[in-house]
Amino acid sequence: MGIPTLWCPFPARVNPRAAGIEEHLIDWARRFDLVRSPEAERHLKDCGFGKFAADVYPRAERLRLVAEWTVYSWILDDQLDEGHEDNRATDPSSQQALFIEELIAQLTPEPAATPEPAMTPLPLMTPEPATAVRPVAVTGPAVPAGGPAVAAIADLWRRTAGPMSRAWRERFAAHYRDYLVFSVLPLPRQPGAYGTAPELTGFVRRRRLFSGCEMFFDLSEVANAAEVPAVVADSDPYRAIRLAANDIITWTNDIYSVRKELARGDHDHNIVAVLKDITGDSWQETLDRVAGMIAESTRDFLQACKDLRGMRFLYGLDDEAWGRVEDSLTDLGAWISGSLNWHRTSPRYQDGGFGPAGQAPVYVEQHLY
Repeated sequence: MGIPTLWCPFPARVNPRAAGIEEHLIDWARRFDLVRSPEAERHLKDCGFGKFAADVYPRAERLRLVAEWTVYSWILDDQLDEGHEDNRATDPSSQQALFIEELIAQLTPEPAATPEPAMTPLPLMTPEPATAVRPVAVTGPAVPAGGPAVAAIADLWRRTAGPMSRAWRERFAAHYRDYLVFSVLPLPRQPGAYGTAPELTGFVRRRRLFSGCEMFFDLSEVANAAEVPAVVADSDPYRAIRLAANDIITWTNDIYSVRKELARGDHDHNIVAVLKDITGDSWQETLDRVAGMIAESTRDFLQACKDLRGMRFLYGLDDEAWGRVEDSLTDLGAWISGSLNWHRTSPRYQDGGFGPAGQAPVYVEQHLY
């Protein structure tokens, strides 16, 4: 299988605050006991998750904070997807279900000891020093009963949610809940032309939920301390833009990750594998078909942005507020190009170190819950 050419009209940029970001993320992950073994640390370094954050958040003032969210989510993704495969179940008493409930419980509408500030508009926060690195706790942090993953997300939420409006907090928490739950729920399958293929439209809808894109788009507002005005954020035209961006990014990931997922025995969570089951085409024909779907969604993204701009007069926003909308559209385009740029260079899906089905890779540690 060869990676097809993927059309992307958005320029690739890198955040100028990226110096030292990889080292910072290793220190942060150690401090919260998210990585222990040399293999886990090496995997973290090799994948370049700091570069990922710098690529997808090129304007971010608070790059280190959103980078911590991204590396946390990559570690959690490996844990849920590869670390405890036998626990993928709907049983509410399962260890994995209880773990997810505990993570969600940390995202409270009112963060601990964080007063609600005035939010219209958000004041710009002081940029993080480019060279600052958090000190590593020699004896480790105080870890609550839920374990390192719970301690880490509680800390992230405390530092993230404080300056944001209650509406943003509730929106992010809902997106994070959907990501976690749909990451582990078995996908329903129904009879079709090839017996076991999920119906494509339903798969695409669920794929958007467990991609995590919606919560990461929300974090763009945190990164620059500028919320999208609610009248736009809650509108169908703006939602259409985000859904198109979600499809582009997740299908790009699926093209690059299909080899890994097939090796892991997972044919249910990747649009390339699902579409091949439905059509019966060859792998290369299916990859090319998905590349065409990405191009079509990119054209839809551009048209949806144009449509929203044409409706500006309906929203009653002044230039400052509309500027935050335009910045959000820029950030979504940056996410599309940055994600593609990282996938092209990261060894995460290229090094073959992910191991066979039923066996957790050496870099997945079993202590997070």
